[in-house]
Amino acid sequence: MEPDISASTFPSEGARCAGTLYLPQGVDRPPVVVMGHGLAAQRDFQLAPFAERFVARGIAVFTFDYRHWGESAGEPRHLLLPRRQLQDWRAALAYVRSLKQVDGERLGIWGSSFGGAHVIHVAAEDHGIRAVVSQVLAADTLSAVRGFGPGYMLKSTGLALLDSLRGLLGMAPLYMPVVGRPGETAVLNTAECWEGYLGLVPENSTWQNRIAARSVLHLPFYRAVKVAHRVTAPTLLMGGIDDSLVAIEDIRILAGRLPGAELREYPCNHFAPYYPPMFETFVAAQAAFLATHLGA
Repeated sequence: MEPDISASTFPSEGARCAGTLYLPQGVDRPPVVVMGHGLAAQRDFQLAPFAERFVARGIAVFTFDYRHWGESAGEPRHLLLPRRQLQDWRAALAYVRSLKQVDGERLGIWGSSFGGAHVIHVAAEDHGIRAVVSQVLAADTLSAVRGFGPGYMLKSTGLALLDSLRGLLGMAPLYMPVVGRPGETAVLNTAECWEGYLGLVPENSTWQNRIAARSVLHLPFYRAVKVAHRVTAPTLLMGGIDDSLVAIEDIRILAGRLPGAELREYPCNHFAPYYPPMFETFVAAQAAFLATHLGA
């Protein structure tokens, strides 16, 4: 049965954020999962197939765009500030809890990649969360950034400092690519990134492959591994052994610090969960986990 799908907006620190609510038909006040995407990604980047599978298990889903991205407001465009996105998560949860169509007491959260780090931070402070799913999560961004090497660090930091200065002077941002090929100065530039990331972008999308360079200054200091011990909700962590962006060892370390975490490892890369055949493996495990812990 097809879900009932409706667009909506909610406020986050005075700005308008865009979201989409998926409701299972014939279910009175179902449990609900809030889903947030990864770095520079929008809610229309292949989140719907996951949402539809969760709805098929009787779970409502709410997806949203962070400020500065997608259909949400926020200037300048294409700016990523982790703490601001964390506030967007808080605002999205407050909005979903206010909805009469769902049971806000049976609330789960789902994040992928950088969004996977967000859900660890969210669950560490919000103990009303009943279940957490975090796939290919950026468990320790400091560790990940170190892996890019000194040449990349020098170039990207130089661009970031120049963009920060432009911001202080009220000038337009200096942008750098979100995704590039190996050797290019882009935020994501390992061998799997070009095809893996851009394959998520819908045809006719208005998304642009650019990010305000100052964003990279904030990434190394947003470390989910440092707050994982404060998470109390049942948590499913899913990682790829062949992931070139997030080392599986970083996810293992985080899992060791998160009480009762369930860690599943698969022979796949960072973007495989969105594509066959790994999509089916990931979404089936996630749907079963959420149904169990949210009482669907």
